[in-house]
Amino acid sequence: MIGGDRTFVVVEEGQANLGDFEAALEMIRVASQTGADAIEFQLATAADFYIQEHRGYQIYKDREFSDAQLIELCNYAKQNRLELIVAPFSLHIVKVMSENGASAFNINGSDLTNPEILDAVAESGLPFFLSLILADEDEVDWAVKRIREKSPDAEFGLLLGQHTMASGGSGVLLNHTNLGYIETLKQRYGIPVGFIDHTPLEWTASLAVAAGAHIITKHIAISREKRGPDWKICLEPDEMKRCVINIREVESSLAEKEKVMAPGEDVDRSIMRRSIVAAKDLAAGTYLRREELVFRRPGTGLSPDKYEQLLGKKLRADFNKDDQITLRDVEIEE
Repeated sequence: MIGGDRTFVVVEEGQANLGDFEAALEMIRVASQTGADAIEFQLATAADFYIQEHRGYQIYKDREFSDAQLIELCNYAKQNRLELIVAPFSLHIVKVMSENGASAFNINGSDLTNPEILDAVAESGLPFFLSLILADEDEVDWAVKRIREKSPDAEFGLLLGQHTMASGGSGVLLNHTNLGYIETLKQRYGIPVGFIDHTPLEWTASLAVAAGAHIITKHIAISREKRGPDWKICLEPDEMKRCVINIREVESSLAEKEKVMAPGEDVDRSIMRRSIVAAKDLAAGTYLRREELVFRRPGTGLSPDKYEQLLGKKLRADFNKDDQITLRDVEIEE
């Protein structure tokens, strides 16, 4: 699932359901129509996520799903032909989802330095992503090293990305996306690398694919008007469809390793190229010299790079200035 020639596209639901299970199911239905490969849910059990005195505890308590609902999410994603990716903020979530049909985990960047989550996910046996948002290189090195030491057979990839919304930002600026680092990560760790797109743009993901990303995650919202979590960087369904189409078209372009003319380029070529034409009026029987040939548009005749094949050849007929001259117009010695 991770890596390969085809970009793995994940639609990130990002808690837009706000604890409404029917809304979560609706997000799956919408995501299944975008052309993406998977949907990601961020899931938590409040008791092992926040201290009870913090306001975040009650927020996540209100967003909890029962174990039965979590299992239904897995089943419903499969019914809609989507892989279910889970960003687990709790050990309980890791256990329930790994045992009941989740396809993979995504270790959220906020937990990259959390050995409990790292160990539990790596030991689950499921493939997973390691999000690098909020992390410096030393922290990434530490996390990758721990995973490899604790679970040497773990199948995982890295997700480059940035996160600026919690501090009140409107999404990551394009010049801060650090896309050139994707190849550095590949070389440094020798595993698939993807990109978490926290820009508000529908085409940044395509740039990441061109930069070498194997995996793309991008937030979706039924409507930004609802102002759910991360609404500023979410794409609405039609925008997400275009985002996925753009990714697939970039893949197609990258897969072609030989020079290929685009459809319609042959027409443009005949308009924009030049042809060999007579520099002046020429009589039949004239033996052509270089100064009697010039190169002018349109390019519907003999290409200028073939002019040497005409030199010294005798014209079969009279030609006026600017008439095209081709190999059919001269006598060719056998």
